[in-house]
Amino acid sequence: MKSQNVLEILNWATALFESTQIENPKLNTEQIISHVLDVKRLELYLHSSDVISEDEIKEIQSLIERRRKGEPLQYVLGETFFYDCWIFIDKNVLIPRPETELLVEKVIDEHQKVKSILEIGTGSGAIAIALAKNLNLDRIDAIDISNEAIKLARKNAIENSVNINFYQSDIFENIKGKFELIVSNPPYISGKEYEKLPAEIKNYEPINALLASENGLIFYKKILKNAKEYLTKNGKIYFEIGYDQAERIKEIANKNSFDKVNVFKDLNGFDRIIKIG
Repeated sequence: MKSQNVLEILNWATALFESTQIENPKLNTEQIISHVLDVKRLELYLHSSDVISEDEIKEIQSLIERRRKGEPLQYVLGETFFYDCWIFIDKNVLIPRPETELLVEKVIDEHQKVKSILEIGTGSGAIAIALAKNLNLDRIDAIDISNEAIKLARKNAIENSVNINFYQSDIFENIKGKFELIVSNPPYISGKEYEKLPAEIKNYEPINALLASENGLIFYKKILKNAKEYLTKNGKIYFEIGYDQAERIKEIANKNSFDKVNVFKDLNGFDRIIKIG
C-alpha cells in the first residue's frame, strides 16, 4: 500500500470491516489505528492529513486482518480498559467484562473500611487491581491456577502502581491467613451453555476460564466448602454468577452454614452478583 494519510486509512479500513459481520466497523477501525499511532481515538480526526509511515500501515493491516477473522478486539490490541484501569491481556486470560465492574463497584461501595481481600481466579488481575486502587487495603492477595495468568497480572499491577500479592494456587491450596472479604468471578459456564457461545468467545478465550463442571457450579461448591477457614469472624464472599444460578448457589451456601445471602442484578435485570455472609 502506498503512503496514505490518517483519513485515507480510516476510510479504507472501515470499508473492509463493513464487508464482514463485525459490529461497529468505524469504532473498530478507530481503536486499531489510534492504538498503532499512539493517539487518543477522538484525536485521529485532528491528525487526519498526517501521513502514516509504511511500518505503521503494515501493523494496522496486520491488526485489522486479525480482527476481521473474528479475534476479539481486546486481544488484537493486547489491552483493555476496566474500572479506570488499563489492563494488558492475552490469550491466557479472559477478557474483563463490563458486568464484572458491577462486582468491583459493589465491594467498593459497601466496604470502604475493609483492610484485607482475597481474590480467587484473578486472571489478568483486573478485579484485584481495581479494588487495590480504590480501597485503602493493608493486604490483598490474588490467586490463579495458571502461572501465565499470574505473570500477566503482576505486570498489570506494576502498570497500575498497586501492591498485590499474587500466588499460583488451586483455590485455597497455597493460601495462608484470614481475610475480611473473598471476591471471585470463577468459571461458571456449563457444558451445554458453552456450546452455544459465539465463535468469537469459543475460538479465542481460554476454555478453563469459562467452562465449569457440575452445571457451572463446581467452583462455587469448592470455594464455599472451605471458605470459613479463610474468612474473619464477620467475613463475606462476593461472587459474580450466571444469570440462572442464584438459587442453586444460595442452596450451596446454606449447606455450608452461610445463612445470609443477597443477590444483585446487572443493568439488564439479570442476577449477576451474590453476597454471602
